[in-house]
Amino acid sequence: MDKWQPIETAPKEVWQKSKHVLCCHAEKRWTRFGRYYGELGRWYYSGTSERTQWAETVGDAPTHWMPFPELPPATTGATNER
Repeated sequence: MDKWQPIETAPKEVWQKSKHVLCCHAEKRWTRFGRYYGELGRWYYSGTSERTQWAETVGDAPTHWMPFPELPPATTGATNER
């Protein structure tokens, strides 16, 4: 699935099992990453203000979602060290 889907079709697990997905708001034209918190019945998503990394703004919930694409294969000899 590589196209935007209506937010109603997004997976709605409890937050411990919820996966991060791409979220957007079609009318307000923003795109962020987020996840659904089933216990609260809300979406939380990135970059909603300068004071917090995660938030949920009433009336500004995403309208569409899409899963993240698969990561590219690791290159030979690649490590996680920085």
